[in-house]
Amino acid sequence: MLIKETWVEWESDERHCIIGESDLYEPFTDNIRRLFLSLQKEYGRCVSKMYHDTATGAVQIGWVFEKMVKYSDCDKYYLQETWIELHDSKPDVKTTYHYHTLKG
Repeated sequence: MLIKETWVEWESDERHCIIGESDLYEPFTDNIRRLFLSLQKEYGRCVSKMYHDTATGAVQIGWVFEKMVKYSDCDKYYLQETWIELHDSKPDVKTTYHYHTLKG
């Protein structure tokens, strides 16, 4: 399993901006419950699930966490969301061989 983090700063009730994102990386555990609790401790309360639409309907692919974070250059705080996407570590890859025919 791999995860990707996206950090979002909310400037108002309707306006937000992405302030950064991670590359895909392998988390410290494959245990979903343990991973969720660790992410919740780091990024705050879980406010939503992330979904991906498929031909058979929407499937959950992660979570959205939020907490108040202090700006590094002043004494003000902002609401930060962290979007966590879960990815399979083994992509579906099909190898097709095309053999050269020897004549002789």
